[in-house]
Amino acid sequence: MDKSWTDVAIVIFPWIGGGAAIVLLILLFGTRFLQSEPGSSRWHDRVWLSWLAVFIYLLHNVEEYGIDVFGRMTQFPAEICSVLKLPAPPGCPIPAAYFLSVNIPLIWIGAPIAALLSCRHPLVGLSFYGLIFVNLFFHIMPLLAGAGFGPGTLTAIVLFVPVSAWVMYACFGTGRLSYKALALIFFNGVILHIVLTGPLFLFIDSKIGSAALVGTQLANAVLFLLIPWLGENWRGGLLVRPVT
Repeated sequence: MDKSWTDVAIVIFPWIGGGAAIVLLILLFGTRFLQSEPGSSRWHDRVWLSWLAVFIYLLHNVEEYGIDVFGRMTQFPAEICSVLKLPAPPGCPIPAAYFLSVNIPLIWIGAPIAALLSCRHPLVGLSFYGLIFVNLFFHIMPLLAGAGFGPGTLTAIVLFVPVSAWVMYACFGTGRLSYKALALIFFNGVILHIVLTGPLFLFIDSKIGSAALVGTQLANAVLFLLIPWLGENWRGGLLVRPVT
C-alpha cells in the first residue's frame, strides 16, 4: 500500500524538530541571545524560560514520534490507538494528519511565537508550561499505575517535572506573577487537551470527518495563545501585575 505524504511526514517531522532543538540548546546555554536581560541569571528570565519550553517540547516530540526509550519508532500514535482499543497502525483509523495538525501549528509555530512575544506578554510566553503541566499528568499517571514507560515518559520525568517546578517557583509568588496567573496557565493547558481529545472521539464515532478533525486542531493552536493574551488584558492587566 502506497504511503500518503502525511504518513511520511509523521516519521520525518520529529527529527526536523530535533535539529531545531539542538540549535535552541546551543542558543539557550551557549549564548545570552535568548535572554531579555543578558546580564541577569537565565533561570530567572521569563523570556529565556519561554524559549526553554520550546526546546523541551521539541525534544519531547522526538521521544514520542521519533524513537522512545525502548528503541521503538513513531510509537506515540500506536500508543494512542492501543489506549482507545483501536487496531494498531496502519489499521488504526486515526489519520497521521491529526497528529501533525496537533504538533506542527502548536509546537513549531505557536511556541516560538509565544516566546517571541514573552517580553511584553509574559502569560503568552509562559503559556506552554500549561501544556507541559497537564501533559505531565498523562505521562506520569500510567507509569504510577503500573503501565510502565510509554513514548514521552522519559522526557516527562527528566525535563517536565524539574523545569515545571522551577518555573512555578521562579515566576510566580511575591514580587512575581500571581498564582491566579498560574491558574490561568494551567486552565489553558486543560482546555487545550479537551479540544485535542474531544474532536478525536467525535471522529472515531464517525460524527465528524478528517478535515473537521484537523481543522479543530488548527483552531486549538490559535485558541491556546488567545486565552492567555485575553487574560493579560482582563481587568486592566490585573493578572500580570507583580504580587506585593
